[in-house]
Amino acid sequence: MKASTMLEHEPQFATILAFDVKIEREAQEMADSLGVKIFQADIIYHLFDKFMAYREELKLKKREEFRSIAVFPCKLKILPQFIFNSRDPIIMGVMVENGIVKVGTPLCVPSKDVSIQQ
Repeated sequence: MKASTMLEHEPQFATILAFDVKIEREAQEMADSLGVKIFQADIIYHLFDKFMAYREELKLKKREEFRSIAVFPCKLKILPQFIFNSRDPIIMGVMVENGIVKVGTPLCVPSKDVSIQQ
């Protein structure tokens, strides 16, 4: 019951690490009903590995959940010799100066005094 209080603050820490003990059926049922995860192992290193794998799994799930709304900032430099189409759709070559460009990244011009350097 004490471990279930962590569900309000940080759900990934609503866990019980049981080292070298047997989990009673009633305790397991109560943990399942409250949403608490119980890790049991006879070797402390295995217990640690299970817990860290669980945290990594939660991190990956959260990353996938917010992937569609995350924006990865980057700074691009337009290469004027590689402007192939200046109208819709604009096709041009760029050099990534900072950050990472990913598919679907929205592009914008931060100021109106943008100049193309040759």
